[in-house]
Amino acid sequence: MSEDLRAVLTRILVEDLEADNSTLTETSTIASMDLDSLAIAELVIRIKEETGADLGSEEASIGDLTVPALAGMVAAALGSEQPA
Repeated sequence: MSEDLRAVLTRILVEDLEADNSTLTETSTIASMDLDSLAIAELVIRIKEETGADLGSEEASIGDLTVPALAGMVAAALGSEQPA
């Protein structure tokens, strides 16, 4: 898993969605960062804009993921998608 990808996700969470940086640990879930369903939908959109990975079909389960697990999901989605 790319550290660059994790950095992008962290930046989106902290700068765009205003998640508290102190809540970002290796084991904290996206839901534990007090992001509501609208913020998670925005996260999915921002991930697509930043990386090209379409996680729309996974939106319901993203809250249960940690940042490393989310990075793995994005990497997997990118690996299975054809370049634009």
